[in-house]
Amino acid sequence: MKSIKKTQWHKLDNAAKIFPANTDQRDTKVFRFSCELYEAVDSCILQNALEKTLKKFPYYCSILKRGLFWYYLEHTERKPTVHIENKRPCAPLYFPNRKTLLFDISYFQNRINLEVHHVLSDGSGALLFLKTLVFYYLLEKHSDVLSQQEISFEETTDAEKSTDSFLKYFKKEKNKSAEKSPFAHHIKAEKIEIGQMGVIEGCVSVKAIIALSRKYQATVTEFIVALWIYSIYEGMSIAEQKKPVVISVPVNLRSYFPSESTRNFFKVIQIRYFFKNQSNSFEAILDCVKKEFTQKLTAEGLRIGMNTLSALEHNITMKLVPLAIKDPILRFANWLSDQKVTSCVSNVGKITMPENLTKYIRLFDVFVSTKTMQIAACSFEDAFVISIATALYYRDLPKRFFRHMADMGLSIEIATNLEQEESSNV
Repeated sequence: MKSIKKTQWHKLDNAAKIFPANTDQRDTKVFRFSCELYEAVDSCILQNALEKTLKKFPYYCSILKRGLFWYYLEHTERKPTVHIENKRPCAPLYFPNRKTLLFDISYFQNRINLEVHHVLSDGSGALLFLKTLVFYYLLEKHSDVLSQQEISFEETTDAEKSTDSFLKYFKKEKNKSAEKSPFAHHIKAEKIEIGQMGVIEGCVSVKAIIALSRKYQATVTEFIVALWIYSIYEGMSIAEQKKPVVISVPVNLRSYFPSESTRNFFKVIQIRYFFKNQSNSFEAILDCVKKEFTQKLTAEGLRIGMNTLSALEHNITMKLVPLAIKDPILRFANWLSDQKVTSCVSNVGKITMPENLTKYIRLFDVFVSTKTMQIAACSFEDAFVISIATALYYRDLPKRFFRHMADMGLSIEIATNLEQEESSNV
C-alpha cells in the first residue's frame, strides 16, 4: 500500500506578509549576500556544498502559494542547481503563476552569491545559510588540510530555524497610538530601465572606520546614517527642505529577543532630520541621529512596535478578509509607507567564520533591490563593504558620500556595475 505523505507548509511571518503583494519587476524584494574567495569557485564542489546545506535548512525548499485569506509557504521537492551568474543583481525570484524556489545560488570567478526573496528570510537568516554553504564548500575544497568538524552556528534544530518569532513574542495588549509622520523628501532622478539595477561598492578598513566613528563618539551605523543624510542634503533645493529626510534602519530583533529563527525577525526604526528647522552641519546631524538611536533602540520600544505590527495580523476582522481584497490594501499600505521614507541604511555588522577558514575568504558583501537608492553594509576581518544599490541615474549622491569619507581620511576601494565607471581607489 502506498504511504500517504503529509504536505508541510508554513504561515508567513508578520514581516513577510506585505512582500508578496508588493513584489514587482522594479522592486523584486530580493537581496543578495556574496562571499568573495581568494581563488576561483569550483561549481561541482559548490553544488555538493549546497546539497549538504539544504539538509540543515529544509525550510528553504519552499514555494509561495496563495490561500483564500493569506499567502503561505509550502514545502517542495524541487532542488536548486548552482549556476554561473547570468542575470542582473536581485533579479525576480517570485512569479505569481510559477512554482519557483525563493532563493538562488550563483557564482562568478571568485564569488559565491546567495539571493533570497524577503518573504523567506531576513538578512540574519540568509547570512547563516551562506556561511554554512561556504563552510561546506571550503571543507571539501581543502579537505587535505581541513578536518571534518562541526561549527557552532549550525547547532540549532530545524524546528528552531523555522520558528515564527513574531508569533512567539506576541502579547495581546492595548497599543499606544502610532506616531504620526509626515511625507518625506524623495531623491528625484531619471530611473534606470526596469530589469536593471546599479550597484556601487566601497570597501574600507574596519579598523579605520571604527576609529573615525569613535572620533565622533558614534557607532559605525550612526556615523553612516548621519553622513548619508548630510550627502542627501547637499543635493536638496531650499524648497525641498520643507520635508524631512527620513532614513529607514532595519533592526535585528534577535539582539533583543532570543531567537534562532532563520525567518524574518526584524523591525524598522525611522531616523528623521528636518533641515528646515535644524542645523545643516554634519556634527548637528550626527548628534540628532545618536539621540534618535538611543531613544528608539530599547527592548521595550521595539517590543511595543513589534506588538503593534502583529496586532493587525491577529485581528479577527482582518483574518476574514479575502486575499483578493487584502492585496490592494497591502499595496496601498506599502505605497503610504514609501511616501514617508527617503532611503534605507542597513548594517548587517560583523561577519565571522571559523578561524581556520578565514585565510580563504577575502570579504562578504550585501545589497538589496530598491525602487530608489539605499545602503547595505557588512564587515569581515578588516574589510568593511558599503554597497549602494540604486534604481536611479544619479551618481552625484554616492560620489558625495564616498568623497566625504575620503576627505575624512578613509582609503576607499570603489567598484561598480554602472556604465562608464571603472573600479578605482578614492
